[in-house]
Amino acid sequence: MNVEPFPASLVFRGTRWAFALASCILGCSGAAIGDGSGSADGGAQGADGGMAGSACAHYYAAQYTRCGGPVLPASEGTRVQDRFVQVCLNDIALPGSGMTTASVEACASALDSSPCELPDGLPVACNFNGSLPSGAPCNEGLQCQSGQCEGTAAYSPDGQIGPSTCGTCAPFVAVGQVCAHESFSAGCASNAVCLIGSGMETAEDPTYSCVAVTQGDVGADCDDLSAVCKSGLYCAAQTGKCTVLGSAGAVCGEGATPPGNPGGCVAPLGCVGLPGATACGSASADAFCLFDDDCSSGLGCAPGPCSSTIARIGCSASGTCEPVAWASPGEACDGYRTRCLVGSCGSGSGIGPPLIPPADGGPAMGTCPMIASDGQPCNSQCDTSAECFSPTGKAGGPGLSGTCTLLDSVVCK
Repeated sequence: MNVEPFPASLVFRGTRWAFALASCILGCSGAAIGDGSGSADGGAQGADGGMAGSACAHYYAAQYTRCGGPVLPASEGTRVQDRFVQVCLNDIALPGSGMTTASVEACASALDSSPCELPDGLPVACNFNGSLPSGAPCNEGLQCQSGQCEGTAAYSPDGQIGPSTCGTCAPFVAVGQVCAHESFSAGCASNAVCLIGSGMETAEDPTYSCVAVTQGDVGADCDDLSAVCKSGLYCAAQTGKCTVLGSAGAVCGEGATPPGNPGGCVAPLGCVGLPGATACGSASADAFCLFDDDCSSGLGCAPGPCSSTIARIGCSASGTCEPVAWASPGEACDGYRTRCLVGSCGSGSGIGPPLIPPADGGPAMGTCPMIASDGQPCNSQCDTSAECFSPTGKAGGPGLSGTCTLLDSVVCK
């Protein structure tokens, strides 16, 4: 079986907010779950509420605070965490949800034992397939047996068309069965992945099948697709073998020749250096970096002057770790040394790259977007962990309008 993954153009969303606090896709209508105010225990059901809130807080920390890079001001960091926890609790309470207190805690623990760089996504323990069958209404893939909730958003080459809406669970197929061919697509079990069939690499309409994921011990062959490594290990690009995470100074990351992925260090260390010469470390102020995770906590990787070289970060081949300042809506930003508290640095909308190059050749300047609060029309960018959605209508439908809503705070019926 060849290891080419399921084509990105055919992948349907699962847990939409896992890696994008400020850019999430929401859809649904029906009964409310919590009030979206950020209460750490709101939205959970029964006596397990406190334990669920603790698991969700652990899940947040495992994704966003255990490694290096920029750190939000304390008040904003608390607010963002509270909103994330509320969404996590909302998801636990969704019908058919594969997110439970136990599964969220298991995912967070697996993340704790993972490198800071996760080029191939979350660990297998974070695949929260649910119990709803094909065709059932859904907010998220985590409710569905297939792990896929279809039809919650429509896209054009310019991005999403209109607000998100409710979706339906995609078909579920077992290991060894076809998961994609021509117009048909389906989802695999949480411990399987949809891969192209052997000999189909050049076919005009290749067939994809569900392949069981194996988790190897130290020394096992791996590809980070159907052969992954157990918790506490990583798939070393140099050898294609499962390897123990490295401490400071250990060789890590990309091999001398591609392909290869960054990573391979015990958190909070990053895999620092140019391809073929990377080592585990945590860069201090003014030190070399390519990514935010290369830098010590509180610092961000800022590019050097723009040049004609191929960019690895910003508009230069590399950068340096520097303190990060935070800007409010409407204030100037560059996306590196000055970042937005909420949203992305842009030309006023917060969408897309900064547009105004400064005279000194440094990063282009933009403006932090105005932010619409929960419940407001989507005339501005929605707040962290929220997105524009409509309780009725089909995604991409003409004239469909929506309001900014905390993710999964209402249930699709």
